[in-house]
Amino acid sequence: MKKTKSKIKIDKLSPSVEGSRNFKKISLLLNAKNFSQKTETPCILIVCNQFLDILSFDTLINESIRWDQGQWKVPPCKLARSIILTPFLRVDKRCPLYRIEDGFEGMDLNLLFENNYLLDDFNDDQLGKLLDRINEVGSTGLFSRIAFNAYTNFKIPISHTLHGDTTSHVLYGQFEACEQEGYEGLNVTYGHSKDNHPELKQVMTGMLTDEYGIPIYEQTLDGNTSDSTWIKSAIHYLQGLLGDKSGDYTFIADSKLVNKKNLEVVYADESPIKFISSCPSSFSSKIAEKTRKEAYLLDNWEDIGICCENEKSKRAARYKAQSFMKPVHGNMLRLIVIKGNDPENKVIKNIEKERKTIEADIKKSFNKPFACKPDAQKAIDDFLKKHKNSLFDIKLDISKETTEKKQVGRPSKNQKPSIIIEKFPVKLNNLTENKERVKEYKENSESFVLITNVPESEKRNKEILQDYKKQKVIETNFEELKKPLMISTIFLKKPERIEALMMLLHISLLIRVLMRFIARMNLNKEKEPPRIDLSGRPLVNPTADTLLRLFALHSVVTVGNEYTVYSKSGKVDHLHKLLKLLGLHSEPG
Repeated sequence: MKKTKSKIKIDKLSPSVEGSRNFKKISLLLNAKNFSQKTETPCILIVCNQFLDILSFDTLINESIRWDQGQWKVPPCKLARSIILTPFLRVDKRCPLYRIEDGFEGMDLNLLFENNYLLDDFNDDQLGKLLDRINEVGSTGLFSRIAFNAYTNFKIPISHTLHGDTTSHVLYGQFEACEQEGYEGLNVTYGHSKDNHPELKQVMTGMLTDEYGIPIYEQTLDGNTSDSTWIKSAIHYLQGLLGDKSGDYTFIADSKLVNKKNLEVVYADESPIKFISSCPSSFSSKIAEKTRKEAYLLDNWEDIGICCENEKSKRAARYKAQSFMKPVHGNMLRLIVIKGNDPENKVIKNIEKERKTIEADIKKSFNKPFACKPDAQKAIDDFLKKHKNSLFDIKLDISKETTEKKQVGRPSKNQKPSIIIEKFPVKLNNLTENKERVKEYKENSESFVLITNVPESEKRNKEILQDYKKQKVIETNFEELKKPLMISTIFLKKPERIEALMMLLHISLLIRVLMRFIARMNLNKEKEPPRIDLSGRPLVNPTADTLLRLFALHSVVTVGNEYTVYSKSGKVDHLHKLLKLLGLHSEPG
């Protein structure tokens, strides 16, 4: 069939008459001298500013650091606020320090900073100058002064239980100043990375919180600072802070607290601070292991029941305990063996997993026969040495296989005798559980040992365990602090500015924790939780992330001098309820 070319006539395109008229209207507006500017400011930033006001933040910053009103266009407190607010700008990402002014683009700076500042007023040079001045006065002490205001100004009950821990923060850059002779500042260097990045330089931070997770002390440390070293300095700090009231407080930390030097610091004080920690396996001639064995031998367990926050949870484990008084480095300390009921199935699964691992290793190690018996025996010895701590008794046998290799071709007069070839394969004879090791493994898996100087007359075993399990509040803080929108990585090149930046970002964390604590405290006063969570679900035990996600639905739109609350969900009443939960009461209307 013959193909024919079709010619399609295309008319010349021209704008519609209506479109032209609309464009002319817009053009006339563009030529006008006056423009109406619209900005949209997230409500969460206004809430954070209110929290800073309650903390008397501006007064503390402006009175603490060196500055000249005639030389600073933006006061130090406002520059500091811009950094503190940065983690709240975006729910999904962090705004780098050198682009903070970009983060506030399209927002009402007058609403946030109470003056008609320009975005460029918050440039990295101004922020760098601020960090230098904060570093001059000492960021650690300044943070504590701000944090302690939370108890008075937010009417938070004083906690007599304190938690301490450290974490690491990865940094990019060479930081050559740290390697110069005579340098005495913050040492950005390699160390034990809790972020699994040993190839990168880092700094450490130490934090003290109360039982609610409210941070009261932060310290930026050299990248190679050990946990036990910082805990020692933290004990000194608490002794200086609490004075002769130290004995009324309990300090909780991980097993790095428990060593001879730290105990000497504790008991050097006239009123030794009380402590609770996990007893290290190697401490004081393996006293933890000896006490554990004694507990299982006596079998005199006290049923202390469920010891977690949500006792109605289906996953809640039940515990038993035995308490012993033992002499440790000249002091009588209380060792509590805690036994849980949860690991039984876990132990069975792990035993079966190890069985399969050994069988696979046997198959891999002995997949070919050996040329001589001594080689086979050596391979068996090496294999058994590798698995000497196994939960199984492994029995391997060497067998002998003989084959005759005849000459190829027709037999000749001078036919050589056939060659006899011997091979020595290794096979598994028996794989049985070692009852003693399995018993020990089960005991170690289902139990742990706490060490404390809190007398039993003051706190029973269950209360000690409950206090220790609250150590997760500081772990939660570190998780929030190290999210991408906070400080997962730090890009500052000057070590002295890192300490000041970390202090301000800990203020951001303080606001998050206060929001979480106050909201939960007020929710407990409600007869039933309000249905203001996403999809109309009841708001129960909210995290800081949950609250931020709910606030992200609301913003303040500014047009000229007029303000309008804009709600993506269309439920402004939810915003009123959120503000009420935070103690920031508002009148609907």
